Formats: sequence, structure tokens, C-alpha cells
Amino acid sequence: MADILTIIAPVFLLMILGFGFGKTRLFPEGASSVLISFVWYVAIPALLFRSLAPRHLPEADELLFVGGYYSAMYSVYVLAFLIARYAFGLTVAERGIFALSCCFINGGFVGIPILQGAYGDEGVRLLLMLLSFHSLTLLPITTIIVERGKAGGGGSKGGILLKTFQSIRQNPIIIALVVGLTWSALQLPFPRWLDRLAELPAQAASPVGLFAAGLALANVRIAGDLVQAGTAVFLKLLLMPVAVFAMTRFVFGLPDLWVGAATLVAALPTGMIPYSFATLHGVGARRAASTIMISTGLSAFTITTILLITAL
Repeated sequence: MADILTIIAPVFLLMILGFGFGKTRLFPEGASSVLISFVWYVAIPALLFRSLAPRHLPEADELLFVGGYYSAMYSVYVLAFLIARYAFGLTVAERGIFALSCCFINGGFVGIPILQGAYGDEGVRLLLMLLSFHSLTLLPITTIIVERGKAGGGGSKGGILLKTFQSIRQNPIIIALVVGLTWSALQLPFPRWLDRLAELPAQAASPVGLFAAGLALANVRIAGDLVQAGTAVFLKLLLMPVAVFAMTRFVFGLPDLWVGAATLVAALPTGMIPYSFATLHGVGARRAASTIMISTGLSAFTITTILLITAL
């Protein structure tokens, strides 16, 4: 239990510290955006590039790891979409945001220190492997759903595809993924100076990201649509980890460490991307914000529970 507290406590205490400073005047409005931009565009890409470039391309069993996680995740995505339609009567665009909020993890800010503490560098490598496909698949699919919903089921396919492409072409995670995999495929040299250059911002990803997430959450309010947000949190923090565990353990038969890492990743709270995405499209932003706040608070308990179970 002491080891688990060592993993969990620093992560959430640093977020709470950021949240507290966000309530003061020491950090002006927009400070969290600057820090998040650094983490999103510099630190995490450096970490991803450093984990991919000097290694061999992913093996077939590692692709099974990705397949097991995403099979379960998209099952939850589809279920969330159906619940949003039949239980809550949301519009097509709102269903897309609701499903995204149930599946998009806070992997960059919360996930990295949690997986590092639980499984070391191998845990971070597995997280980044999964995180690479997050923006690559979830954002384009949700963009298509939202754009078709806003167009009333119409709209030109070319226009929707263009907006989808624009949503991912400048995504730093995808750029780092492509560059890292290309570097690995060409077996280019990875000298010590380059490793050190990437290491410095990579080491800042966790502490700066956690503090910045706390600062950002200080300006987020829980307001409205609480039944729907609570349902989204249930799907995110409870159903998704169970689905990922069942898929990776019983269907794909993956090693225990990979099963534990995938389950822990699935239990991470909803990230800030669904809120930013909802605000950008003017659809379901309040619901997404409430989901983020509630899931972040409750994830301390669900993550601790999973760590306790896997430690037995």
C-alpha cells in the first residue's frame, strides 16, 4: 500500500497544487495554456520520439497489445454513442462529443507519471504506444461524426474530410509518431547529444503537465448535464478498464505486465482534449467539462483500486 501511495500521491498532489495556484493571482489568465502548449508541442513529442527512434519497429505482439486495447475502447465508444442517443436523446454531434469524453484518456499529463511509477520505463513505452493512436483515430472519427451532425446528415464528403485532415495534420503527437517510426525504420544513428536534447524536455512532461492540468481545471466548472456527465464517468472509469482487462487477458492472452498497463491506462481520467474539441465545435462543452472534473477527482480511487488488485 505504501508503494501505491508513492505512485498516486505525488501525481494528484501536484495537480492540486496547480489547482490551488490557479485560484490565486500569481498565475495570470492564460498561464495554463502556455504550459500546456509546451507540454503538448515540445515535451510529450520529445518523449515519444526518444522512445521510438532508437528502437526497432513494433513487433507483431506489440500490435496485438494495441489491438486489444482499442478493440475494448471502441466497444465502449459505440456503447456510449448508443446511450447518448437512446437514453439521453442527444443530437448526432453531441453523441460524438459524449463518446469521445468516455474514451479519451489524460495520458500525457496524468498517465506518464502513473505508468512510470507502476511499471517503469516499460510502462511509459506501452502508454506512448497506445497514446500514439489516440489522436490518430479518435479525433478523425469524432470529427466526421460531429461535422455530419452539424450539417444535418448532409454536407459534402470533401468538406468533412478536409476538416478531418486539418484536425490531425498539425497534431504534435502524430508528427512525433511519424518521425520516430521513420527514424526507426531507416535505422538512423541516434547519438548521445540527440538523446540528451530530447531527454531534457521529455523529463519536464510529467511535472509541468500535472501542474498545468491543475491550473486549467481551476477554471473549469461542474455545471449542468450532471446525469449525463456521471454516466460518462461511469463508462470511462469503470466499464472501460473492465473491458480492456477482459479483452487483453482473455481474448488476446497478453502478458500480465501488458494487461496491467493497458488496464491502468484505461482507468485514467478524461483528458482536456474533449473539452477543447467541444468548445471548438460549440457542442456539449459543459457536459465535457463536468466529465473531466468528476473523472479526474474519482480517478484517484479507481487507479488505486487497480494498482491494489494487480499487486495481489
